[in-house]
Amino acid sequence: MSSNTKEFQGKDIAEAIQNACNSLNASQEDLNIEVISTGSSGIFGLCRQNARLRVTLKGENISQEQQPVSEKKARTKKTAKSPKKASRKKKPRKEVTAEPKETLAENNNSEAPHSEHKEYGPEFVSAIQEELLKVLQLMGFPSEVSILQDGNSITGLIQGDNIEGIVGHDGKVLDSLQYLLRKMLSKKLSEKIMLSLDAGNFRASRMKDLEKLGLKLAEEVKENGKTKSIPSLNPSERRIVHMALQEDKDIRSRSVGEGLFKKILIYRPGKGKRNSQAKRRKNKQGQSAG
Repeated sequence: MSSNTKEFQGKDIAEAIQNACNSLNASQEDLNIEVISTGSSGIFGLCRQNARLRVTLKGENISQEQQPVSEKKARTKKTAKSPKKASRKKKPRKEVTAEPKETLAENNNSEAPHSEHKEYGPEFVSAIQEELLKVLQLMGFPSEVSILQDGNSITGLIQGDNIEGIVGHDGKVLDSLQYLLRKMLSKKLSEKIMLSLDAGNFRASRMKDLEKLGLKLAEEVKENGKTKSIPSLNPSERRIVHMALQEDKDIRSRSVGEGLFKKILIYRPGKGKRNSQAKRRKNKQGQSAG
């Protein structure tokens, strides 16, 4: 940021501009204004974020396009290099170690960590706890809820006598509850919150089961060559399986399907691709015969 550039805040854009005018003793017409953040009203009336501006006085931060043509030409002559010399000085390419496509794809989902770490106050955490308790009560599963916070990551831990009903088959009810609560919070807060829910010790137990299942199916694939599948997994569960199998050079895994829940195929290298091509040919032949 230039030494001539200053940042100003206010509860909204208008107040931030007024603060800038007062501080710089200038009118709004004399300022170059860049909006950094429009601010937000927060969630449940808490964690309000101020509007932020980056401001310079006009005439103090002249861009290259605004400079006289003669100055541009003089600078161009000084900095220009001959094409031959420039072509000789090529920077060496950096070696990049690629992750498996399946694992990389699972990392690029909505649960990726947010770039900024923010500590929310106790009132905010308490409000989330109350919302979760209300939803559980409406579901007919009154429970005990505790909230853990790590930066901008928040985990809701559910305990009580209704864990089985809250988790559902393979955690589907718990995943749906987590999705619903995220949507409720996103409507009231402009910032992204990393929210996850756990009931009893389901998440840790589920992780171990998926790792064991993935390794078991991988051994079966290596024995008989037949492709195996694990159906209907959410992004974090698919990532667990991919990570468990990524060091095995004799098999491959990839996610297939549409939407949030997809299945994982475990197969020998080249096997899955040949099977897909064979199915496409078979479908085309069937359509031609029809």
